Amino acid sequence: MVREIREKPYYIPELDLVVEEEGVIIGHFILSKLPISERYENEILMLSPVSVAINKQGQGIGTYMLQEGIKLAAKMGFKGIIVEGDDRYYQRFGFRTSTEFGIYASKKNPPPSVENLMAMELCENGLENITGEVDYSIYTALTH
Repeated sequence: MVREIREKPYYIPELDLVVEEEGVIIGHFILSKLPISERYENEILMLSPVSVAINKQGQGIGTYMLQEGIKLAAKMGFKGIIVEGDDRYYQRFGFRTSTEFGIYASKKNPPPSVENLMAMELCENGLENITGEVDYSIYTALTH
């Protein structure tokens, strides 16, 4: 999946981030551009993948790296982030169910439940005029 994301025109090297401890990578995530209904690709980011080494989970590494990535993406001028994952985990960063913003999963690759597709605004009213469908089929590794 990482290789495929890095090969697409949506890839942003500055948002492919790692956390290291004594020269060993213990956390990694990528924020890349994500078209919503084939539009907004320069405004919206996809958060995927996100990983923390098994022996380092539960130590705040994921929280730290996501908070830093969110700040960096906002500073770069992006309007929002989309993520598919555990709604209980991502809510604490400010993510809400994407349908609250008028952003829906494509019928081609729906999430396990509507709550699992989430969005967050990176600036005030950042997603106000952005609506449409999230279609992960641009990545074969992300299709369900």
